[in-house]
Amino acid sequence: MASLQSPVASPVPQLVIATTPDSLSKNVLFVDFVGLYCKSKRTRRRIGLSSSFSRFSNKKNSRLNAILSVDRQNISPPSPPPPDLKPQVANLEDILSERGACGVGFIANLENKPSHAIVKDALAALGCMEHRGGCGADNDSGDGSGLMTSIPWELFDKWAESEGIGSFDKLHTGVGMVFFPKDNNLVKEAKKAIVNIFKQEGLEVLGWRSVPVNTSVVGFYAKETMPNIQQVFVKVNKEENVDDIERELYICRKLIERAANSANWGNELYFCSLSNQTIVYKGMLRSEVLGMFYSDLQNDIYKSPFAIYHRRYSTNTSPRWPLAQPMRFLGHNGEINTIQGNLNWMQSRETSLKSSVWNGRENEIRPYGNPKASDSANLDSAAELLIRSGRTPEEALMILMN
Repeated sequence: MASLQSPVASPVPQLVIATTPDSLSKNVLFVDFVGLYCKSKRTRRRIGLSSSFSRFSNKKNSRLNAILSVDRQNISPPSPPPPDLKPQVANLEDILSERGACGVGFIANLENKPSHAIVKDALAALGCMEHRGGCGADNDSGDGSGLMTSIPWELFDKWAESEGIGSFDKLHTGVGMVFFPKDNNLVKEAKKAIVNIFKQEGLEVLGWRSVPVNTSVVGFYAKETMPNIQQVFVKVNKEENVDDIERELYICRKLIERAANSANWGNELYFCSLSNQTIVYKGMLRSEVLGMFYSDLQNDIYKSPFAIYHRRYSTNTSPRWPLAQPMRFLGHNGEINTIQGNLNWMQSRETSLKSSVWNGRENEIRPYGNPKASDSANLDSAAELLIRSGRTPEEALMILMN
């Protein structure tokens, strides 16, 4: 959702024109278009050209974006360039001026050493990508921004000890970042259903943590739909291998989602992440306020060896808290114009999915796509399915690109 704001022209648009007579008695008109920009308090978008003209220039080395060759007698096409002429290189200023897609990036320690500096640098980099995202009409409700990191066990252990839970068994504990409904009664109903499903799967819910947030930095429209944000800590007793633990958590989440479909709170429940390895902090926020909204991210004991960050510019779906990125696996920059066809093909192949890792439980993890979600969310779901089915991340992405 792009913002509608009063434009302030900056910089002054120009149309630079130079005429150069050649030996064939032709006038060659060189035209340099410099875009008009709409600049608001926090965003800057290229919106076109103006009719302002600059003075004529005879500089032969002017940057050229268009060449109009006009014969005095009749109009003829320009002569082809000499064969030894090098192709024109795109101007860096033109590249940097493009504003039409999400911003995404990552920071990682090559020795896999966790530190708060990684998180701090990721927030700084994310803040520099504010121009890549959209805002609501209030100029404060971002299309979405977020951060994916490894689980900050030191931070959560400190909370657990204060709650009398004790330190977590990092090898056998999953952490879920959950968006709940605003209504406390609905939260209780949702939690009851979640706990029951975990219990049926042999997992133990160790505790719920209310995520500390600063609502003063949330825009008006984002605050209207802001969820109750909590974290759930689950002990996985029956699995030892990391892949098996992740797969068990995946099955639990899919079962919870299926149960939510028939509940009156179902449309307001969303797992940003449920994993033994990673966690996602995200929301319908501007990128420069994400760290202020989630105070956890400002804590010195929040450490990670990597961070994936994302600023959303929504295109084919309206901004919503769950559609902010990163998703559970991917931070995606792009628009999939064939998304409906992709969903149809996935649905048509659901019954053919067979893998020994699921032990005959393939039916319990369907459906694999969600028409109400964004193209990025469905791409993430497909990647997650392939990886949980035993594919490597490289294999999964190559399959999705074919």
